[in-house]
Amino acid sequence: MIKIMEHELQDRFFGWRPNDILIGRFTDNVNNYQLGVLEAIRFTTLRLKDSLTRMGDADTYDPDLEAALNLFMIKADQFWFPSAESSYQDAVDHLKKFVEKLRTGKRSFYYRKDNLVLLISYYKDLLGNVNRSLIMPTDWLKSDDAFYYAKGVAHVYYEILRVVRVGFEPQLGTTLYAKEILDEAIHELHRAEEIEPWIIFDADLGGFLANHRANLNAPLSEVNHLLVILSQF
Repeated sequence: MIKIMEHELQDRFFGWRPNDILIGRFTDNVNNYQLGVLEAIRFTTLRLKDSLTRMGDADTYDPDLEAALNLFMIKADQFWFPSAESSYQDAVDHLKKFVEKLRTGKRSFYYRKDNLVLLISYYKDLLGNVNRSLIMPTDWLKSDDAFYYAKGVAHVYYEILRVVRVGFEPQLGTTLYAKEILDEAIHELHRAEEIEPWIIFDADLGGFLANHRANLNAPLSEVNHLLVILSQF
């Protein structure tokens, strides 16, 4: 998550776009991609805070994860007092402090099956909303908004689930075909990553031109189906 957000804040040309009153007006594709990234990061940070780093309900919340989540909740288009990018950078800094606590043994990460199921369930819910945005009728001028938002969510899922596949391998191994199902979900997310049209068309499915929202929805719908299966283990 740290690398993903630092790329959007620091490495991407012109940085964070949704609150840019000049450049952001002309880069709505990047804006919506970053909004998708942010939403998936929020979901992941919430699960880190609530379950993945706690022994149980009686265990305390990590203060750095609490701070990071609160900072990620700042509106993406907030220009100042504080600005979105400064808040998100502070959130990343808190995540780095949490990682250091993991390294020094001051905090723990709990690789439990119930934690994995909770994470998958949260991801499934967000992806269901993404799927609906890709199939709902919309103005053709706004079809690219849903497309790039979905791309942002899919990118975070792809990176996080690859880590989950390694970290939770023993837990996945206790359920028949769980590894294979997660591998297939990661493969479908990779397919979504590779859909990079120059221009977003939203034509009829039987028409001459492409319907890129439908093209992207195909692998993401399969991912959602696979996550539903995993969430029931």
